Amino acid sequence: MSQEIESRIRAALRPVAPSEDFSRKLLARVVADRPGRPKPRRLLSASARPLAWWLTASLAACLILAVGVRQHLEQQRVQQSGLEARRQVLEALRMTSQKLNLAYQAVKNQSTSLTDEESGV
Repeated sequence: MSQEIESRIRAALRPVAPSEDFSRKLLARVVADRPGRPKPRRLLSASARPLAWWLTASLAACLILAVGVRQHLEQQRVQQSGLEARRQVLEALRMTSQKLNLAYQAVKNQSTSLTDEESGV
C-alpha cells in the first residue's frame, strides 16, 4: 500500500519541461512588467504625518524638560552644599573666637596676678 502511494507521488511530482509557448509568454510578461524606476516608499501615510510630527515634537519637549529639571536639581544640590559649608565655617569661627577669648582671659589673669604679686613685695 505504501509503495503504491509512493509511486503515485513520484509520478505526480516528476519534472516536466515547460512548453515553448509557456516560456515565451513568461519572458514577454517579465519584460512588460519591468518597472522603469522604483517609486519611493513612504513610511507613513499622509494622514499619519501630522501625528508623527507631534509625537516627535513632544518627545523633544520631554527631553528638554528632563534636562532642565536635572540642571535645576543639580543647582539646588550645589547651593545646599554651599550653605552647609558656610554653616560649618561660621561654627568653626565661633569656636575659635571662644577659644581665643579663653586664652586672652587666661593671659590677662596671669599678668594681673603677676602685677599683684610684684606690688605686694
